[in-house]
Amino acid sequence: MENQSVSNNENATVTPVAAGPTNTIAGSLSSGSTDRLAKPWKVSEMLLRFIGVWENGVENGKNFAKQTVTNGFILIVYNDSQQLPTVSCGHLVTAADKLKLGDTITIEKAKELLKSDLKIAEKAVNEKVKVPLYQNEYDALVSITFNTGRSGALKLIDKVNEGNYKSIPKEIAKYRDWE
Repeated sequence: MENQSVSNNENATVTPVAAGPTNTIAGSLSSGSTDRLAKPWKVSEMLLRFIGVWENGVENGKNFAKQTVTNGFILIVYNDSQQLPTVSCGHLVTAADKLKLGDTITIEKAKELLKSDLKIAEKAVNEKVKVPLYQNEYDALVSITFNTGRSGALKLIDKVNEGNYKSIPKEIAKYRDWE
């Protein structure tokens, strides 16, 4: 069978995910497609910015601790509430980072550190999810997994794999402190 691509708008080409004959008439073919993404998924720039703003309280300016935040990231190594050297959006500085209190990093380095911190959550989502996802769905699952731990989002991922999309908002609400 020849792989045929179809354009669903002027900027995107969709390749069918399934195609097959519809009956015994020669040349009959029906195909199905989706603009959901297949594996391996990667976090988006939007998720990095979202987590930065969520963790640091503001996108640009001073946060609640009077630290300067740029594009959602703290670029100067500081001591967190436990007096541990921290930078970016909650990244605990290690010897491998070769940073010390007061050092300044670039936004690119801040994103690199966050991506490194997200790897465990990304791996868990990529291993556990068995259906195609939109980028925003993947980002949401990584964010929840990052904040709840590797097994924290398993019930939610099960619902995604079952295609039980109507129950997902209720499941996500369980992760909020106030519910």
